[in-house]
Amino acid sequence: MNPLSALAHSNSIHQQFGSSSTLNMQTTLFLSFRNYFLVWLTVFIFCMPSSAFSQNEVVIPQLSIQTQSYTHNPETGTFLYRNAKVAWEGITVESTEISYQPESNKLTARGYVRVTEGNMVAVMDELEINIKDGTGIFKETIVYDSASKAYMTAKEVRREGPNKYVAQNCTFTTCNSKAPAWQITGSEINYYTQNFSSSRSSVLRVGGVPVFYFPYLAWPTVKHRQSGFLPPEYLIVRSSVNKWDLGYRIGIPYFWAIDPEQDLTLTYDWVERRGPGLRLDYQYAWSEGMRGEIKYQQFFERDARDPENESGSLNADEIESSKLHPQRFKFQFNHNQQLDKQSRLIASGLLYSDSQFQKEYELLDKPDPNTAQNFSASINRQFSKGSVTFSASQTRNFSELALLNNKIDLTQIQYLPALSFQFSDTFWRSTKTTLSGAVSGSVIRYFRVQGYNGEGITATPRLDLQAPVFRLFNVSINVGKNLSSYKVRDPKVLGSEDAYGFQILDGKAEINTTLSRIYSKQTGIISRFKHLIKTRLQYNYIEDVLQTSDSGVPFGGGVSTQRITTLRLENVLLVKRRYFERSVKLTSLSLNRMRKNHIDEAVIRKLELILGQEFGSEKLFIEQLNNLLDESYSAQLKDKLLSYTEKGVIPLLNNQTRGQTREGKSWTMASLNLVQHYDVLKKDPNFQPLGPAAKGNETEAGQSLLPLRTFFSFTPGPGFSINYFNRYHHQKRQIVEYSASFGFGVSEHNKAAVNFRKNKLAYQTPFGKEVAVANTFGFSNSFETSDELALGFSGTVNLDADSYNYRRRLTSSAFTLNYRPDCWNIRIALTEKVDKTTTSSGREKEYIDRTLYAYINLGGIAFPEQILPNLE
Repeated sequence: MNPLSALAHSNSIHQQFGSSSTLNMQTTLFLSFRNYFLVWLTVFIFCMPSSAFSQNEVVIPQLSIQTQSYTHNPETGTFLYRNAKVAWEGITVESTEISYQPESNKLTARGYVRVTEGNMVAVMDELEINIKDGTGIFKETIVYDSASKAYMTAKEVRREGPNKYVAQNCTFTTCNSKAPAWQITGSEINYYTQNFSSSRSSVLRVGGVPVFYFPYLAWPTVKHRQSGFLPPEYLIVRSSVNKWDLGYRIGIPYFWAIDPEQDLTLTYDWVERRGPGLRLDYQYAWSEGMRGEIKYQQFFERDARDPENESGSLNADEIESSKLHPQRFKFQFNHNQQLDKQSRLIASGLLYSDSQFQKEYELLDKPDPNTAQNFSASINRQFSKGSVTFSASQTRNFSELALLNNKIDLTQIQYLPALSFQFSDTFWRSTKTTLSGAVSGSVIRYFRVQGYNGEGITATPRLDLQAPVFRLFNVSINVGKNLSSYKVRDPKVLGSEDAYGFQILDGKAEINTTLSRIYSKQTGIISRFKHLIKTRLQYNYIEDVLQTSDSGVPFGGGVSTQRITTLRLENVLLVKRRYFERSVKLTSLSLNRMRKNHIDEAVIRKLELILGQEFGSEKLFIEQLNNLLDESYSAQLKDKLLSYTEKGVIPLLNNQTRGQTREGKSWTMASLNLVQHYDVLKKDPNFQPLGPAAKGNETEAGQSLLPLRTFFSFTPGPGFSINYFNRYHHQKRQIVEYSASFGFGVSEHNKAAVNFRKNKLAYQTPFGKEVAVANTFGFSNSFETSDELALGFSGTVNLDADSYNYRRRLTSSAFTLNYRPDCWNIRIALTEKVDKTTTSSGREKEYIDRTLYAYINLGGIAFPEQILPNLE
């Protein structure tokens, strides 16, 4: 209640808080007269202009007081409120006993005291504050900042102004302040909300044990970019092969927010079996539409490398000792800049010191490509129906994975420069029929350190037609022609000019139709089934063209001819589930939970208007919220309020409750797809293409019918799925390849899967995909035991390990752990894989790579910045 209503109801208040029941009528009349006198006195005090109190005309904040009872001492002019709430200028004080002295503007609270200011909530035993200048003292205090999720405890905290606090002999933590897993203790802490905070003579304690001392400590209390140490990085890489065995690796990164347009991250690395390293990551955005980064990384290895294991194809005895300490570095830059509304400049560069950097320090098992240098620059111009790009690039790769052999593949093509373009447009459209066209191509000058150089022009015009036929079939036809013309020369041989050019026609045609039928059910969980039968007939064509130069050299051509007919029969079963609407009710318990989680009191007061009402569905409750809360309240808040409501019981399905059901979205419960390829070129066993050899070797020459592929999947619900695939070989009359996978989950937080795969013979599909021999079993599981702990593991077992000279059947495995208590974040991953390497004697050797990744973050905040006080 406001001050006037509080005073006007003082008779009942005084009867409740200590007034004697034996008072006579005269005493009662006197009290009544005194109460009315105090009403007008209070109105006079709070409504009188401030000039009546001060000749300097200082504006005193007006108070909003809610109380159950009060007393007034005329001699001291002090008001004493019990079980009261006082608010002014964004500050709210709640206490069992609040004393206010208007003349000195001093407000004192004792007992249970709670102060709220913005994101700050403080609980204390005693409070003394000046409402005019905002200064005050909190005693035996716990302060919580909801913005940074931080707790601060102290025997005494001084409030020196808005959002500024100074605490003596206090602790700081993001854990539960009663039993913190870690905390920072300091002799004095200056805490600024939405700014930087600092402390002197601070000690970081983990589990009560001091682990680090900070003479002076500063950390950001906002979510914006701020300078400071980032969480440390920890990694363990172990291998049975010495050259891949790095041991543990620790990185300590420091982030420097230079200004809003640029920042720099410096990371000090220590690798147990290598030595120190340094990383620099500079990012910039100097103007609108521009961004970029420059990265440099170097490791200063202390021990000489072993030439017997690291020379590759070189003779180990011929390697000089000075080369056994190679430099190990990586340089990278990227720049992206908008030139105008239609144009953009992009430049990038990448440089590695050796062929093993990616594998050792970036953990790429098989770098592809194994880059030595990669530089490129391009200017792109966009148009309404296409674009033009002018670019130049230089790419060089290492010839082999060997640290002491940095031989470059000199046949790598460089484009210096290249002009590429692409345009497309729709020529004609009528209802569902469209005819569109596109053209793309390039004009290039290419260069190689070793090999032929030259110039080339390419263009590929295409037409695409989409049209229905008899309202039952859909027809699509896509036809294009690859036009190219090149001139080549060998720079080492005079008069060695040559030329080649191809015109290769390609096309794809498809006719398809879909038949469907819907089945409805009046009862049960499933409300409707829909069966779709899709039939597709496709034909892929690539012209067979002789691809040799004018001099007859098979040079520059790489497009294989193709004549593939494909029949696809797809069966899809869609279902819709019937859901029961649960009623929604807002109870007093719901409002209590909202108050504990600091929901705005103004919102709670509006929700009290519908307290106890039951709504038939969540949708009706949201509609009521829209009526109560205006557009200034976000949809996220309304969804959050919905989570506090009490849900009704799901009713049994009967005639009375059918009106409480709704249909959910459709999902694919099952599908069965058959794919049959027919290679027209294999009809002739003596077929020899003019150009490169045709792709695909699933059957021998003369056997044009390729193996039948069958795909089956069954997903009855979100917690279970079955998938199966096989290839049936007609000539062999058996299934030559099959795989099956099973996925199941008790809930969204507990899932597992297993899979099998067996393929007897390696093969190439008619579209050029290579498939290896396999006989494997795989498994995976991920589950969350609670909101704090999540575990997962996976692996692959080679069931034919002995056949491939692998002693270990478990070829790969991984274990992950994610621990998230209230003030920690710990992630651990242990991976293991089996591979083979070649020794100096040429013998293949099996080895095991083990990698342990650990990430630890205290309190969800970055380690604080170390700076000196009183420095500008």
